[in-house]
Amino acid sequence: MKLFRSSRERRFCAFCGAEHGIYRKSHVSISDVVVCAFAGLLVMAPFANSLDPRGIAIGAVFVGFTELFVSLRHRVSLKCGRCGFDPVIYRRSQEQAAKLVREHLARRAVNPAHLLSEPVMAAGQKSARDKARRLEKSRRERLDSPQQP
Repeated sequence: MKLFRSSRERRFCAFCGAEHGIYRKSHVSISDVVVCAFAGLLVMAPFANSLDPRGIAIGAVFVGFTELFVSLRHRVSLKCGRCGFDPVIYRRSQEQAAKLVREHLARRAVNPAHLLSEPVMAAGQKSARDKARRLEKSRRERLDSPQQP
C-alpha cells in the first residue's frame, strides 16, 4: 500500500560509495493537492461560517508552500553528507562538482568531529583498497595455516 511505504530510499554515493538516504518524493502528488485544498477550506470555514470558495485560494497557497518544501527536502537529501558530492551539480558541470567536493573535504579535514572517522575515498580507489585487503588477508591465512606433509 502506497500510504505506508517509506518516504526515504537507501542509495549509494557515486563518488565515495557511502550509503545514505534520499527522499523519494521530489514533487507533490494529486493527493497532496486535494489535502491542501481541503485544508484551505477548513481554514476558511470559521471565518466565513460555511465552506467558502476563497478557501480554495488558500489551499493553492498551501500547495505552493508544500511543493517548495518537498522539492527542497528532496534536493538537499541528494547531496552526500560524507564527501559532499552533489549529482545535480555534477550533471551541470563536473568541474564545479569537483570543486565543491574538494572544499567539503578540506572543511572536513579541519573539523575535529571527523578526525576519528574513516577517510573518504573515491569509489574506484575504494575497490582497489578492498582488493588489496582481501589479498593481504588471504596471504596471512595461507601463512598461518598449518602445512600438510
